[in-house]
Amino acid sequence: MRNLIPYFTLGYPDNETLTHFLDIMPADKINYIEFGFPSNDPRYDGPVIRKTHNVGNSNFSDEVYSKYFEYFHKKNIKMYSLSYYSDIRNRFDSFIDYLQERNFSGIIIPDLIIDYFSEGKKIINKLTEKGFEYIPFFSPATPDSIIKDIASITNSWIYYGLQPSTGIDIPYELDYTTERINELLPGREITYGFGIKTDEDIKNLMKNGGSGVAIGTYLVKMIDANDEKGFVDYINKMRGVLDE
Repeated sequence: MRNLIPYFTLGYPDNETLTHFLDIMPADKINYIEFGFPSNDPRYDGPVIRKTHNVGNSNFSDEVYSKYFEYFHKKNIKMYSLSYYSDIRNRFDSFIDYLQERNFSGIIIPDLIIDYFSEGKKIINKLTEKGFEYIPFFSPATPDSIIKDIASITNSWIYYGLQPSTGIDIPYELDYTTERINELLPGREITYGFGIKTDEDIKNLMKNGGSGVAIGTYLVKMIDANDEKGFVDYINKMRGVLDE
C-alpha cells in the first residue's frame, strides 16, 4: 500500500474541532499520520501551517491527545512527529522518550540539518540507538552532497518536498524533480509533499517511483471551513488515486 500521510498540528484550530476531525477521518485509508507539535518558530513551513503552530501553542494538551495516539497505534497506523529542533533542543532526550512512550515510530525535524548541521549526525545516531526513526526531509534546494550524506546514515523513508515549504507555489518540473531524487537515492522509499495539487500530480509521482504523498495545507483549509464531508471525501479520493 502506498503511503497516504495526513498532517495535523496538535491544538489547531482548537482541541474540540481537531479531535472531531480525527474522529471522522477514515482511518482505514491511511497507513501513516504526521502530528506537528506546535513550534515557536516554524520557519520552514508556509503561511497556512505557520498559522496553525501559532494557535496550537496555546491549545495543545497531552491529556486530550494521548487517547488518539493510542487509537492510531491500535489501528497499526504509524505515527510521526514533526518537531523543530529549536523547540526541543534543551529537552531532546525527554521529548523522544515522551514520543516513544506514546508509540510514535519516528520524527521529522525540519531545521536539524539546516540550522544545526554540526549537531545533525550526532542527533540522528542517538535516535538510531534508541530504535527511533529519523525521517530525512529534503527539498530541491538541498545540496546533493547533504542528501547523500544524511541518507547514508538512515534507513527510513524519505520526505521530499516539491516546494521550499508547504503552501508556497513556485513553478517546478515534476519529471525533472523526481528524476533527480531517484538518481541520488536509488531504491529508497520516497514520499512527496508540499505543492501537490491535482490527481494527475499524484499519478505522475507514483508513476515516477514515488512511495506516497503527505497532505497538510489542503486539510487545514477544510478544517478551517468545517467541511466534514469534503474532508472525508478527499481522504477517500486520495486513497483511490494512490491505489490506481
